Amino acid sequence: MCLACEEQEYFFRLWCADFLARGEMPPGMRAEDLEALGLPPPKSAAGSPGATAAKSPGAGAFICDSPDE
Repeated sequence: MCLACEEQEYFFRLWCADFLARGEMPPGMRAEDLEALGLPPPKSAAGSPGATAAKSPGAGAFICDSPDE
């Protein structure tokens, strides 16, 4: 993974962690997505309907074209 990809992944995890610290589900994320990132779902938003209604800003904005090594 190139440095730009690692940096994007790091800041995306921080963005998600900020929502989780407030007990909210990050927009556009599901519990399965958080589990794949190694983050626990928030206790207050884990079962709330509509928690996945919004799309995550910038989640797919950067695409790296360097080969995985």
